[in-house]
Amino acid sequence: MTLTIIIVSYNTKKLTLQTIDTAWKEAQSSPNLAKKTEIILVDNDSKDGTVDAVKKAFDSKNIKIIANKHNKGFASANNQGIKIAQGKYIILLNSDTIVQKGGLAGMVKTFERLPIDIRTADLASETNKIDRLGILAPTLLNPDGTLQPQGGDLPTLCSLFAHMSFLDDLPIIGKFITSTQHTGFRQSEKLRYHTNDNRLIKRGWVGGTAMMIRKEVIDEIGLLDDAIFMYGEDTEYCMRANHRHWDVAIDPQAKITHFGQASSSSANAIKGEFKSYTYNWSKHKPLWQIPIVKLILKMGAVLRVIAFSTIKPDKKRRQIYQELLTQI
Repeated sequence: MTLTIIIVSYNTKKLTLQTIDTAWKEAQSSPNLAKKTEIILVDNDSKDGTVDAVKKAFDSKNIKIIANKHNKGFASANNQGIKIAQGKYIILLNSDTIVQKGGLAGMVKTFERLPIDIRTADLASETNKIDRLGILAPTLLNPDGTLQPQGGDLPTLCSLFAHMSFLDDLPIIGKFITSTQHTGFRQSEKLRYHTNDNRLIKRGWVGGTAMMIRKEVIDEIGLLDDAIFMYGEDTEYCMRANHRHWDVAIDPQAKITHFGQASSSSANAIKGEFKSYTYNWSKHKPLWQIPIVKLILKMGAVLRVIAFSTIKPDKKRRQIYQELLTQI
């Protein structure tokens, strides 16, 4: 088996059916994947009939279904799929995505054309070289075809400060500043620059929206951290991969449409993001940095309260960040 596609669903019947359909058709259109692809659906106790609808719409020979009796969260549900996956490459694919033509086959081809070069993988002098590609993400698109920001630099005090203080959004100099999240023109500019070639864009971490992982990475660093219910598990996993000298990158040529970007502004998403920083820091960074991290996060929350009160009025978001100030 070359590719395993793992999709976690939770009350997204219509979107899930669409995701499975486009992913399966894309795989079958590729000579390299047609008979070497499996799909695993892990349903987190959906109440909208997702499991029955999938069973009715697709041949049971082509898709395995794990129907949980309660919502186990994103990381834990994906781990269930990973444990039974047979693919050489495993992609975690959100249930609200559409795989564009060549998306999956393109990422697999990228892995195949970049063999591991262990001679330079551990050298500090070769940190910019992609010589041990372990995790690859596609270019994410909004439903209207515009580029969707994702990923960023590995968390450090400096990269977190740049993100929380909006320094990375400054014109001209912003693109040269490391930031835990690459958003806005910083992301779009770099992706556009690489649109006409096959050079990968190296990242510290990429989103779990559509994350393809080489099986050897899982064998070496293990499963996702299921102590994280949702949000930040992708960053944590990439931190572990980087620690073992696996490279993480975005493939500009492989494209997947993601409908759920709007959910990133929800209270759960925003609070989950802030919570993940302190959790991941306590797991991977020196403990003396935690008070500084919390101070930076509070600063970020204050700046966003101000921004959503004056510059870009948004009562809902302002209230979310006001609540965060009492929780950090």
